[in-house]
Amino acid sequence: MKRMRPRKRWGQNFLKDRGFIQRIIEAPQTGQPRLVIEIGPGKGAITDGLIKQSDHYIGIEIDPMLAEKLLERYGDRNDFQLLQDDILDVNIADLILQYPNLKPVVIGNIPYNITSPILFKLFDNADIIEEAIIMMQKEVGQRLHAKPATKDYGLLAINGQLFSDVEYLFTVPAGCFYPKPKVDSAVLRFIFKKGIRDTFSDFGLFRKLIRHCFQQRRKMLRKSLSGLLAPDLIGKLDIDLTLRPERLSIDDWRELSESVYRLQQEQGA
Repeated sequence: MKRMRPRKRWGQNFLKDRGFIQRIIEAPQTGQPRLVIEIGPGKGAITDGLIKQSDHYIGIEIDPMLAEKLLERYGDRNDFQLLQDDILDVNIADLILQYPNLKPVVIGNIPYNITSPILFKLFDNADIIEEAIIMMQKEVGQRLHAKPATKDYGLLAINGQLFSDVEYLFTVPAGCFYPKPKVDSAVLRFIFKKGIRDTFSDFGLFRKLIRHCFQQRRKMLRKSLSGLLAPDLIGKLDIDLTLRPERLSIDDWRELSESVYRLQQEQGA
């Protein structure tokens, strides 16, 4: 078979180290019966192992040539399913709801250029996904683990830690891939929490606040909130408005969101 060349347009870097391949296959903690959804199976480096550890396997591969090879290899299996599609266009909830008796686990070596959109897609489906094992750029993995008052702390850290217990499993050196990327990768485990949105009076408001303020993360809250809230409302907030967004913990942001919600309700907004 002619060697498949990685395609830059889809950020393809194929993992070739057997040791790390096995570590990823063995990483999920979710018990059986298990539904495995693999993002970007590529040339199938971990696919064999994932199929063996699942009751049903779904691969999502954007590259039509790789999808064709995967179907040639596994297409006759009843426990194998492949979508030739972009993960960002796939309705994960629809897939999972087809298998209500299986525990969903998402696994993938995801492209660096769309890491954040994929992660936010997983966070948005936290209520129906049990666990995710995701390989990403090491720098992004570190941002997901960041604490308040650090330069890496931001929307990824807040959302990741709000919706899941995040664990940095291990670093994968750049030399373990073909072609060799310019940076190392990291594998993280996400154990998703359920019902998080229901713990907020208005989760949409919470998300709007943090997105707005972190878009202006160099500004103090007094300045950044002025572009979103009325001056009289801001004046009633029981918070140090000289702080910058990265100084607030997740609990601080939750409290701020709840305070804004109550004040808006009182004002009939």
